[in-house]
Amino acid sequence: MSKYHFIKDEMLVHVPLCAHAEPRRVLVVGGCDNVRAELTKHSIVEESLHLDAEGALEALENLGARKYDVAIVADGRFGGDREFWIALTKRLDEKGLVSAVMSDLITEEAASKNELKTLGAIYRIVMPYRYEGESNGEGSLPIRYLVLASRFYHPTADLNFQRADLTDGFRYYNSDIAVAAFQTPTFVNQDYLGIIKR
Repeated sequence: MSKYHFIKDEMLVHVPLCAHAEPRRVLVVGGCDNVRAELTKHSIVEESLHLDAEGALEALENLGARKYDVAIVADGRFGGDREFWIALTKRLDEKGLVSAVMSDLITEEAASKNELKTLGAIYRIVMPYRYEGESNGEGSLPIRYLVLASRFYHPTADLNFQRADLTDGFRYYNSDIAVAAFQTPTFVNQDYLGIIKR
């Protein structure tokens, strides 16, 4: 794990937790201890449940009636897996939202369109966002993508600025990053017209 892995963890956790008005119950699929540590920075979170990515679909189906405000999917294997996303969505409150790892919008266009279309069939708002990710070698940090899918809250219009800027312990995330991360180039906007749901 590189010294910059914290960027991904912060963006996975704080983007949805600062968009939801009252993220008290959080469901996490996959991820590492760093994701759990990021959750502890939010005193509003009362409960978090962590599921291994391996066997996550079965675990979701066996959770019962408990509902969650936010889901964080820190593993990229679920992509366009409609069965997984339906099972996950059933575990969310009616205003629930989810952040997840996704394919690259530019270099993995077919995969990312499939993922966004799958989420778009379930959620009203589906917006990819970017962060500086880990490099496989030396040099600059490449752009990587996550996605926020929501039934109610908009990640920039409903951003809680007080939570985003006054929560202790952020090294990368802040309200400016939270808004800027959702900006996409003109050609992406054209290529993904009707697929990205703002």
